[in-house]
Amino acid sequence: MSGSAKFLMFAVALVIGVGVYFVVQRDEELRSAVPAATQPPAAATPPPATTAPAPSTPPAPAAASETSVSELYQSCVGRAFPTRAEAGDRAAACSKALQTRQLAPNQIAQARLTRGVARTLLGDGALASEDYIDAVQRYDQLIDPRNPSALNLYRRAAALDGLGETDKALEGYTAAINADPKASLAFLGRGVLLAVRKRAYNRAVEDFDKVLVIDPDNVEALIARGEAFSNLGDIARAMNDLNRAVTLAPGRADARLARGLLESRRGDRVAARKDYEAVLSADPRNVDALVNLAALDLAVGKADAAIKLLDRALAIDDKNALAFYNRGYAHFALRQYEPAIADYSSAIQFDPRMGVAYNNRALVRAIVGTDLVQALADSDEALKLQPANLDVRDTRGFIFLKLGDPSLALNEYNAALTFDPNRAISLWGRGLAEIRLGNTIAGKNDQAAATTINPEVAQDFAIYGLH
Repeated sequence: MSGSAKFLMFAVALVIGVGVYFVVQRDEELRSAVPAATQPPAAATPPPATTAPAPSTPPAPAAASETSVSELYQSCVGRAFPTRAEAGDRAAACSKALQTRQLAPNQIAQARLTRGVARTLLGDGALASEDYIDAVQRYDQLIDPRNPSALNLYRRAAALDGLGETDKALEGYTAAINADPKASLAFLGRGVLLAVRKRAYNRAVEDFDKVLVIDPDNVEALIARGEAFSNLGDIARAMNDLNRAVTLAPGRADARLARGLLESRRGDRVAARKDYEAVLSADPRNVDALVNLAALDLAVGKADAAIKLLDRALAIDDKNALAFYNRGYAHFALRQYEPAIADYSSAIQFDPRMGVAYNNRALVRAIVGTDLVQALADSDEALKLQPANLDVRDTRGFIFLKLGDPSLALNEYNAALTFDPNRAISLWGRGLAEIRLGNTIAGKNDQAAATTINPEVAQDFAIYGLH
């Protein structure tokens, strides 16, 4: 019910792509004899002795000069993986470099990996996957099982992470660490993967600690450890790490975004706003900062202001699921139900695994009351994606009440109350279901308990047409 509607989402600093998580890489941190450009991400399984042969490279035409090929290659790989802002230019540079057919085998692998990252950030998952697969195959051929290069193991891992092969990616990071116990990037990448994909925050902190022993001023590790501490509820240590990251790199958007997110979590919206505004002052097109500022506005009831910020974000990135989701929330708050449904649908289109978007679209459809069957289908998908989300149980109870089936509604509210016996919205809903089933005394007792916890709970239900 209203609990679902109030579930806002903030952009998280370390998640900068769909399905792949990156940190800034400096190749000199991986001690390797392999000539290379640079890059970072996520992990791989130790390569099998032989796999599919790497795609053949046609003979190089004598078109581009050696200097221009080198310049194209450097424009492609840069000193780090591309950001959203430069993804288009970097993808184009990689394509031009590859088209010269004059790159060395390791350069081709690096260019394909970099272009895969750029295409991921551009929202072109299909083409990105082609690049990642090609990169993995090429690194299979480049890595000598008898004396594996930590850097190439790391990069192969990055490509596997881009493909969503989380377990293989973790194995690959470990293989890179085994090849070079001081490979701080491999520790960093494995830690990020453990935190973001596995939610194994304590294990992630151990990896970040190792990075910071090797390189005490590693800003990426400070940001990542700060976020891990935040998720563990250790706010003091999280803030220490993020403050240090901002001090070391005041111009780093991801450092300020991470700190702003922590500040908003602990209720310091003024400080969070300052960090997001500092990011936008340096880069007015930073979508994450726009989305997070909008979430702050929504949290204090400024839905109109939030919509303006989210309109700006979507003008820059029209495939941003998070921006669509929060704008849907804003329209919901204004009781603009059809635009809310449209925005939740767009969020689902660009992130089919966003369970909260299915849940909130189900809620809005149930409130409108014209498509209860589809609302139930949405809530089924939400439950499949987020079986532990109690908001989903409340929404399903609400839908069953609207469908005139208080028995099934009772089951949903009971499921929510099993995990949280003092959940006011669930107590009131169960009370209403019990009353409709003829258990008036039990129902009124539940509603009295709900009102004690939240005096406005009856009003919440009345708004949605249930009394």
